[in-house]
Amino acid sequence: MQKIICSLIAISFAVLVSAQTKTADYMKKIPALPRDSCNVTKSGAESFVIQVSNLKKQLTSEIDLLNETVDQHMESNAGSAKETAMKQMSQQYGLSQADIEKMKNSKNMTAAEKQALANKMMSQQTNMTVDEAKNLGEMSEAGKKAYAEAYAMEAMATNQTDPNQKANNDAAKSQYNLVTSQQAIHSKLSDIGQKIAALYAPIESDPERQKMLDRMDAWQNKVMSMTGVDYGQGKQMDSLALLIRNEKIAYCNKYTPKYRAALRKHLAILKTSLPDYQSSGNIMAEVTKAQTGIVMPAEGAEIPALQAIDQYLKALQGAYKYKLYFPEDDN
Repeated sequence: MQKIICSLIAISFAVLVSAQTKTADYMKKIPALPRDSCNVTKSGAESFVIQVSNLKKQLTSEIDLLNETVDQHMESNAGSAKETAMKQMSQQYGLSQADIEKMKNSKNMTAAEKQALANKMMSQQTNMTVDEAKNLGEMSEAGKKAYAEAYAMEAMATNQTDPNQKANNDAAKSQYNLVTSQQAIHSKLSDIGQKIAALYAPIESDPERQKMLDRMDAWQNKVMSMTGVDYGQGKQMDSLALLIRNEKIAYCNKYTPKYRAALRKHLAILKTSLPDYQSSGNIMAEVTKAQTGIVMPAEGAEIPALQAIDQYLKALQGAYKYKLYFPEDDN
């Protein structure tokens, strides 16, 4: 009995380990934000940036490889996807094999044949021709309402007497629900993206930040204009150098803590939003399967989450971008 329990534990552990995703792996690899904002050596700052950059490079390669795998998978299944799409269209619109063959060679169809096929497809879905649908657009609101009620009753009756039609309608409804879910998750991720962008925008757009940079540039240009010619301006150059150094220190003290705070909030949003990014990948796979019959590689569903991590690493690379002065530069 004990051996059986041990075996079950081992199996469970193996399943748990195999369930570890690339997303979880990269989340664990993200370097922690260093404790100090501006009290850091140049080598310390460079070492951190290199660490983040190397991880980002690895992740970018991973994402590129996954995208390539998905593209190749779609390409290799293009034939079956086309057949699935044609089959779905045949079922949904009541098209015969002859109709399908015509559609495959639509460039050889006459205008009359195209109109007839469009009428057949429209009639199957709405019980009216294309011309009748145009007339519907000119109906009064009362007429449209009456038609909609009559169509709904007819559709219900058809579903009850024709199992195939009901199955087709159910399949169409399922695809509609998937697409609606996809639109909803895309909207949610767009909101998340805007929330993240809003963390950094106030820092970059702060007019005082640009004024500080302009002052430092002006002082530096003045120092450069004095370099190489000694007319007793050494003290003035030293004074300007001190101004530049103090302004760089003030610049770091003002903006680096703000940027670090934005990074912390960004990471918190990323962690709480990972299920949404994963849902986006899962829904995309389901939509692809429903529309083409192609079962996507499971790891492909992780691409949105991995891209979100990549976005954070890009921001993390700039942890010390407002650190312009290092004491060792004076040596």
